[in-house]
Amino acid sequence: MRIYQPLRGVGAAYKENSFVVFDDAGVEIGQGGLEFRVLRKMYEERPLDIEMIMDAHPAASDTLYGALMARAEQIKEENDNLPARLYTRCALNDKEKYDYFLSMGFDDRDGVELFVRQVEAGAGQRRNYPPTGTKCEDADLHTRARREEFLQRLKSLGDEPHAEEWLADRMRYPVFCAKVVLYGSEVAGALLITGSQQEAEILMVGVEPKWRSKGVGAAMIDEALEQLKEQKIPYLVVRAQRRNQRMLRLLKRCQFEWIRTEELLLGRDL
Repeated sequence: MRIYQPLRGVGAAYKENSFVVFDDAGVEIGQGGLEFRVLRKMYEERPLDIEMIMDAHPAASDTLYGALMARAEQIKEENDNLPARLYTRCALNDKEKYDYFLSMGFDDRDGVELFVRQVEAGAGQRRNYPPTGTKCEDADLHTRARREEFLQRLKSLGDEPHAEEWLADRMRYPVFCAKVVLYGSEVAGALLITGSQQEAEILMVGVEPKWRSKGVGAAMIDEALEQLKEQKIPYLVVRAQRRNQRMLRLLKRCQFEWIRTEELLLGRDL
């Protein structure tokens, strides 16, 4: 059995964070990689977020896992030994993967949770308004530079990194909503929603740390709900990580209903 770093990365992982395993006959029997981001604004206590992608024959699992774990520790060292969370995605019915990672010291405290809000629910009730001195408005996305600036802000708040073309494509969806809360020229928060006539989804809602607990996130969601009502969109959904307790509190405040756990994020602290 041999393990190598491939010429190309596995999935979205860079090649230096990827490994492939071959048996003695030269047949590939496992591959895996690590993707990581530093999310200081989202997870202050454990800002280094490392996802492990691993697909291996049982005979190669321990070898591949060992290489990925060693690389994860190196990534932590390369990022000033920031407190880290290492995790892997696991389908609810994948007992083999579940049992394997729990045997390796991972826990099952995190997962991707689905929440839904009926857009018309709560009509006539008092809305959440932005803090005094701020205003909530549509994000200016008219130029490529503005779109790239908006994506960079979402990335800094914890969103996945995307190219400007990704956002330009989503602006052509039947439902598109991009909001910001401004204090003068300072951006306090940003929100992005896309979807169809049947259902819209919050792809990202983020608030700058100094503006948290002031109603910025709730104000953006309420502004978006008004727009969705006008478009007669029945449901607004969001997928949130259980680890992101701040997001779960925001969804409760905005009357979202928990529907189900869609997948587990088996993890361990580094």
